[in-house]
Amino acid sequence: MIKHWTWLLLPLLLVAATSQASSLRFDGVLIREGSPAWLLLEHMGEPRYRSSQETCVRRDRRGCLEWRVSETWFYRHNDLNYTITVSGGQILKIEWSRF
Repeated sequence: MIKHWTWLLLPLLLVAATSQASSLRFDGVLIREGSPAWLLLEHMGEPRYRSSQETCVRRDRRGCLEWRVSETWFYRHNDLNYTITVSGGQILKIEWSRF
């Protein structure tokens, strides 16, 4: 019985994982994590708001070895709020919410 439920839940978990894929389509262009940040500026314009912070990108047991400035850009598109993390000219993370 447990195996039966496991096989029923597995496809649902896979669908949930793929529906979390972080990308957006604007003017027919797919913008996703790993895309160059200039795509956002070219197709969506300047973000409504930007913030920047220093983040550790490489550490060892003693602490951080390398710091990098990353920016968080906020957009509103198709009644969704997008929070996009950019660093080194590349999109690192795209998150969205309805609120």
